[in-house]
Amino acid sequence: MATSLTWPSSIIEPEYPLAETPEDAVIRSTMEDGTIKTRPRFTRNRMTYELSWSSMPEDQKQALETFLRVTTKNGSKIFNWTHPSSGKQIEVRFSEMPKFSLKVKNYWQVSVKLQEV
Repeated sequence: MATSLTWPSSIIEPEYPLAETPEDAVIRSTMEDGTIKTRPRFTRNRMTYELSWSSMPEDQKQALETFLRVTTKNGSKIFNWTHPSSGKQIEVRFSEMPKFSLKVKNYWQVSVKLQEV
């Protein structure tokens, strides 16, 4: 599935560490005798990426909010995001709404979770 939406290039790269969490793709069932049966839940494993900025300038926060609310329709649309380490383009969507905290005047602490589609 190809998408034409892309993460805004005007937003600075996130700070490290950049957290990556694989989706739990296993169904586990405990039997009466204590054994555990397992089977795959999905045919592929998706990653969730947690990005953070400790001091995002106001203009970039506004660009991120516009991208979230207008371009991706409150996070419902898929977009391309380039992984800062590998340079690989990954199709993702917002897995939850970003968190914004005003740290000092005009600088925001921001965290965003993106899930591979």
